[in-house]
Amino acid sequence: MHPPISRTFCLVSLLLLGGCAMQRKPIWHQAGANQPTPHTEILFAAARSAYALASDGPGVERCIALHEAVLKDNPGHYQARVNAANLYILKGTAYTASSSAKSEAFRTAMSYAELAMYTNPQFKAQVDAGRQPWEAADSLGAREAEAMYFWVTALQYEFKEGMSLPSKIVNISWLPRALVFLDRIDAVAPDFGGGGVEVAKMICYYVLPKSRGGSKLKAEACMQKAMVKGDGLLLPRWARGKYYLPAKGQKEAAAADLAWVAAQDPAAFRDVYPWRVHFQHDARQLLK
Repeated sequence: MHPPISRTFCLVSLLLLGGCAMQRKPIWHQAGANQPTPHTEILFAAARSAYALASDGPGVERCIALHEAVLKDNPGHYQARVNAANLYILKGTAYTASSSAKSEAFRTAMSYAELAMYTNPQFKAQVDAGRQPWEAADSLGAREAEAMYFWVTALQYEFKEGMSLPSKIVNISWLPRALVFLDRIDAVAPDFGGGGVEVAKMICYYVLPKSRGGSKLKAEACMQKAMVKGDGLLLPRWARGKYYLPAKGQKEAAAADLAWVAAQDPAAFRDVYPWRVHFQHDARQLLK
């Protein structure tokens, strides 16, 4: 009879079998100044129009290219950076197959979100002095709420879709950093996100061990709050059906949520259109 294998031995084995620490160096040197040209608003109008209509992989790729054309014309365009971050998240989760390609998309999204934060002079001064983005979060305001939210969203997708189990274990310290940004959004823009901030908090609290701030009770409270704040949006019900209820073993309730999302008239909801399309398509796929 073999002796029992300790949890510590299993953990060490997992780490040795492929857990890689996520090393990221923000690309501040690529920031560029906000210097609009006569073409900037024309280019951004085209990008904005595409953003409102993208409904498939090619459409999202075209939308990314249009936003990057804006940034080539004016590297410091805040909203183009924010939108690019959002689009790369969508590309990674909905229109990319391999984990390596997903990771590339999610990490690109994090970089764009960081560059958007970098347009805040106080944040810029802190990170130029050597602080990490989450260490400088106290300098960010309501204007940067989208950038902070997309940084967190990209990180969480990287955990779910881009990392192996050993890598998730090695990189668990990134999730408390996500909570720093989410708490900052709550402080400076409490009405932001339509339940998205609460969904992101729910994920952090549910996944983290108690020793790192995890709490199933806090996760439950965040999910309930997301449902209230997200009235008129598909996101909270989709997230509850895809993530929260399955984690609790409530498969029938999860299926009911996903069926509800799949059956709705998309025109009746306020989620950004490309994500509205994804939520419904993903719900249908999960129900198969």
